[in-house]
Amino acid sequence: MRIGVVSDTHDRQEAVAEAVRLLLEQEVELILHCGDIESPETVRAFKPVPTHFVFGNWDKDKVRLAAAIKDAGGTHYDSFGALTLTDKRIAWVHSHERHQLRQLENADYFDYVFYGHTHVREQHRTGRTLVANPGALFRANPKTCIVLDLATGEIKPIIIPTKPPGGHAATPHAATAALDDGTGSIVMPPSVLPDAPIPPPASS
Repeated sequence: MRIGVVSDTHDRQEAVAEAVRLLLEQEVELILHCGDIESPETVRAFKPVPTHFVFGNWDKDKVRLAAAIKDAGGTHYDSFGALTLTDKRIAWVHSHERHQLRQLENADYFDYVFYGHTHVREQHRTGRTLVANPGALFRANPKTCIVLDLATGEIKPIIIPTKPPGGHAATPHAATAALDDGTGSIVMPPSVLPDAPIPPPASS
């Protein structure tokens, strides 16, 4: 079984549509969203794939988002989600409340823990648990999500083109337009999560 993991979509609907298309090409059966969705319109882009959402600090109207998720055939969790898939225990969280990530990571219970919020793709291991951030579809360069193959344990990054073929750059959402200078810079450094060390970049 393959699953996709995305985070911090922040209403970039064209990027979301392209991410969903690319994840379908990878034959994912399910998507986990690590929060900062922002609007019901973004939720609807995930309708082609069963998607499980947690809420982030930018997800202000949880009632409308929860209704949209239900309408799209998805599932929502408030602060963190947990599933068992093919005998693997998986949790995901936004991580703006840092203690939640630390508790999940150090519980010695989960095989995988995914988190968002930093807009920085990384992965590391804590004991039995592989911890990974899929990156973001907003203010990240490059914009990324990931695919996890539960049979092999392989995690594959997927790069989302800034402008999908034949498309145009997404129009910034009013609430976050001021934050997006179009350069794909990082919202906050990984040091926000001091207990989640960032490994050095792999040599290419």
